[in-house]
Amino acid sequence: MTSTYDIKDKISVNVGLLGHIDSGKTAIAEVISEVISTAGIDAHPQSKKRGITIDMGFTSLILDKFLVTLVDVPGHADLIRTVVASIDIIDCAIIVIDAVHGPQIQTGEHLVILESFGIKNMIVALNKIDLISKVDLNKTITKIKKFFSTTSFSGDVPIYPVSARNKTGFDKLKEGILNLLNKVKIERNISGELIIPIDHHFPIKGIGTVITGTVLQGKVEINQNIDILPVNQFGRIKSIQTFKQDVNKAEAGDRVGIAIKGLDHKSIYRGCYAVTNKKIFVSCNIIEAEVQLNNYFKLNLNFGMQVHITMGMTTVPAYFFPYRLKEDKFIGFNPSDNDRLYLAIISTIEPILVKNLRSKNEKQRERFLISRLDLPVTTLRIAGIGKIIKIDKEPLLLYKYKIKTGVVKDPSHTQGIIVENLAESLIGAKKILGKKLEPPFDKIIDTFGTKGSVIVSLKKKGMEISKGEPVILKELRSFNVKRGKTHDL
Repeated sequence: MTSTYDIKDKISVNVGLLGHIDSGKTAIAEVISEVISTAGIDAHPQSKKRGITIDMGFTSLILDKFLVTLVDVPGHADLIRTVVASIDIIDCAIIVIDAVHGPQIQTGEHLVILESFGIKNMIVALNKIDLISKVDLNKTITKIKKFFSTTSFSGDVPIYPVSARNKTGFDKLKEGILNLLNKVKIERNISGELIIPIDHHFPIKGIGTVITGTVLQGKVEINQNIDILPVNQFGRIKSIQTFKQDVNKAEAGDRVGIAIKGLDHKSIYRGCYAVTNKKIFVSCNIIEAEVQLNNYFKLNLNFGMQVHITMGMTTVPAYFFPYRLKEDKFIGFNPSDNDRLYLAIISTIEPILVKNLRSKNEKQRERFLISRLDLPVTTLRIAGIGKIIKIDKEPLLLYKYKIKTGVVKDPSHTQGIIVENLAESLIGAKKILGKKLEPPFDKIIDTFGTKGSVIVSLKKKGMEISKGEPVILKELRSFNVKRGKTHDL
């Protein structure tokens, strides 16, 4: 299908289509869209075979002054990283809810993702109303409003009942989308360096490699030279399409397909970037960040735990090290339930591309999502958001207290207070001689016997100490967070 619409002077806007699996997102996109892109309407072979969306799909329509790209993302729990990858390119969202089932697990997970990236403009498309009665429809709408009122989003979110099967309710839905777009404050960085995250790519005989993506910032023009990071491919742009129309240039916000001669399409993957200045990105695997856990994530992210982080369209496993800064040392700790905002070192197992940090403005810090994808799909896996403070190019020295707990064996021995369990042998006891202890104890002054017991002193002489009282030794241990492999940009 080729659009005959004049797209000149239209405002490009990208709308995420999110919802639980089988809620009918793709069916809704098919009804309201006017142009289906190469990567649209479940183009992936496995989507057709399995009957579900397993990849991002892109379709388009014109609404008044807006050129709307619908970004249809999977609702299946196993494909959550694809949902996260889409968030960086959308301006607002349509949450699709099944009228029979109401809000479900991935509905909530998608809302948390949107909230984490500050996307608060949305409407609800309540699909499959042909399967329920009018009474049940009213009950479902009440249920949805109550559900939204428990989130950071308003319980007054606009709800548009539709039936994709019968193609009813879509005039009202389109009106709702237009009202939504008129409320969205769209800000584009057109003057910045060109950045296009690549979401699909494919070869066309006689033309070259076509990459598709949404222009995040800057402008792109025919005959412009372009680099593909981190694979270090480059070439000259032969043609550009948007809305399936040939154009000479495109800018931030536009959905584009770009033909480039000379690229090896086999080396390109989702997560690559098309840029005109290679220095705009750095490859790294150690990041200092400020972490904000979301209020719905009820678990802790402990020191050394493996997590997943998503930046742009790339999700990689990483090790997570919460810390507090004390006397210029990174002191690691395990956060408590009350710790929702703190600092952390992120060490990725695979290298990632991060925008070069040129600004000290906190609002412009690069953000990434932190997930626990190892958790069951019935559990909220989106832990929180991170804001990059610094990219470290050298190994970092981290410290953490190793805590040993002994017990008072004899508080009134003639040689002093006898403590056991701080060491397992006489050799081990000799290694901790002179170590300071937590109050009311002072330090370890001598060994006792041959089985690892020690003699300890008190902070204040004359204090009453009981048999069985705990004795705590906190030792500050150091280790390096090593810099792993990075891309050679």
